[in-house]
Amino acid sequence: MSRSWFLATPLPDSLSEDGRETIRVLRSSAPEAEKSDRAFAFIHASVQHSMDHHFNGPLADLGVGAITRKTLGVALDLAVKGMKRPMRKILDGMDAAQLAGVADAIEERLYPDPHG
Repeated sequence: MSRSWFLATPLPDSLSEDGRETIRVLRSSAPEAEKSDRAFAFIHASVQHSMDHHFNGPLADLGVGAITRKTLGVALDLAVKGMKRPMRKILDGMDAAQLAGVADAIEERLYPDPHG
């Protein structure tokens, strides 16, 4: 049996710290609105960073033209903006137990640099 591969996104230190703090807040006794806001902000920032890391950066490295990269950037921006409202509505509708589950899901996806 072969192991699954992971598509990893190295996070800048500030976003890594924000992820750890988001997990802490989601598991705390903070008001649910604060937890929802915190989760939304972290997830949104992570998605934006991931899009840049996996799409925009490699295209620039491969020498793809600026106009093509800009076109892709607009499309990716529309996708990220399109998920904001549904994601916000879902997170705002979660109770404390569900938000703790969000913390688990984030934590499962944040792991140390295996090459560091």
